[in-house]
Amino acid sequence: MTRPRALVWSLLVCATALGFDACASPASPGLVAPPAAANAPLSVASPPEWRPGDQWTYGWTAGGRSGTKVVEILDSREIGGTTYYVLRVGDLDHLYTRDLHWAGALREGRVEIRMAPPLPWFMWPLEVGRRWSHHGSYEDRGGSQKRTDSFAVVGEETVEVSAGRFRALKVVREGSGRSTDEYWYAPDVRFYVKWVGHRADAEFEEHLQSYRAGPRLIPSPGAPPPSGQK
Repeated sequence: MTRPRALVWSLLVCATALGFDACASPASPGLVAPPAAANAPLSVASPPEWRPGDQWTYGWTAGGRSGTKVVEILDSREIGGTTYYVLRVGDLDHLYTRDLHWAGALREGRVEIRMAPPLPWFMWPLEVGRRWSHHGSYEDRGGSQKRTDSFAVVGEETVEVSAGRFRALKVVREGSGRSTDEYWYAPDVRFYVKWVGHRADAEFEEHLQSYRAGPRLIPSPGAPPPSGQK
């Protein structure tokens, strides 16, 4: 098993793709994003609202291996005066701020990984040309190390994956130790639809297979009706 430090630098921890057991789940029928204005540049003014039951299923490949990864919102939790989303990925519960900044992970309620300050995978408004950087400290059972990461929204692309065809903003992260990420955020699923990461000479990819929104009193435009309703 690869040590957590080598696995953590990924969106929702690439450890799920590179080392942890993947949660098997059959692919759902393709989700087709609703049409958007053809000529308007894609820009996301504020972070999405995640709710319990929101679930993303990804297919991943890493070297000669492949599998399935399920990400699910469990709840919101207040810790030290800050409210975090709790995302279950494998056997880890990841903590994200309301701005989708990654603060670390818990295993069975105990802190396994901590990032201080939280790592800003996204900055709002999210739009082409946006740049930001992060200087922080990453801690796990093996100790602590300083991290410096640079991010940029480099373009808008139409991405076709198993879940459908989406307009997305491509974000690039460059870190120390030959660590890079490219990921595509699609507003219609409130998260990334594709992700390509490099850790030294290792490469992995993830592609969205299905997306399921948790229960909402007012469904999102274009969302399928709740089970049993037409």
